[in-house]
Amino acid sequence: MWHIRNNLLKIINNVINDIENASPVARDKLLKIYPINFLLSLEGHKNIYFNLDKNNKNISFEKTVNIDFEIRSSIKEMLDLIFSKKVKKEIIYGDNEKAILMINAILKSDIDIVFLIDKYFGNMPAVLAYLAKEKLFTTNQYNKKNELHSKLRDLSIRLDRLEAVNNL
Repeated sequence: MWHIRNNLLKIINNVINDIENASPVARDKLLKIYPINFLLSLEGHKNIYFNLDKNNKNISFEKTVNIDFEIRSSIKEMLDLIFSKKVKKEIIYGDNEKAILMINAILKSDIDIVFLIDKYFGNMPAVLAYLAKEKLFTTNQYNKKNELHSKLRDLSIRLDRLEAVNNL
């Protein structure tokens, strides 16, 4: 069990380094806000504590006292955040500004998350992530189309009523 835990933490550390190395813009933004100490609290999973600095990246399941912010979320919400690249402020507790700066630096780094999942976790998790991404986007696009159609229809009805009132 200890071996699996160490491997998982090492993988997360490597992903953070890959993000920094693949995107100079993201690295520069992160360097401006380091040090970052935060807690990732996923529903049904053990808390993960991140202590990120210019030279050291420490990721642990052991409680850290001084955290800047906490991200409380579910796996589905995190996938939605990663693939839609839109931050929901209600999942952040603590220093919102620092959290949003960090999240945006990572999300706007133009790194293929599915590729990173494939690289570190294998083909099956990458396929699942890809399918989740496709499902999230097709569902959201369908809902947005219906919402837009509904708003346009409401506007059309209002215009018809205004025309009718003017013609009286």
